[in-house]
Amino acid sequence: MTIEIIALVGFAFVATSLIAKAYERYQDVLYGPYIQGRNSQRPFEGAMDLLEQAIRTSGLRESFSHLGWKVRNVSYFASAIFC
Repeated sequence: MTIEIIALVGFAFVATSLIAKAYERYQDVLYGPYIQGRNSQRPFEGAMDLLEQAIRTSGLRESFSHLGWKVRNVSYFASAIFC
């Protein structure tokens, strides 16, 4: 059971890192849609609009912000242990 938890945390870390890197590259002025004459391409525009609408109607954003507010002390405690 422990190896599954470690694998799940590792997978979440890798997925988050890859998504953050792709978003960072998209926002970069050398590769993003900011270059004059370059079309801004959003291949998943329809899916992203549906996802945004679902998040807005479900109230997930407020729930996660409330959870983050409740769990903020855990990060303070963890940083105090590491220092």
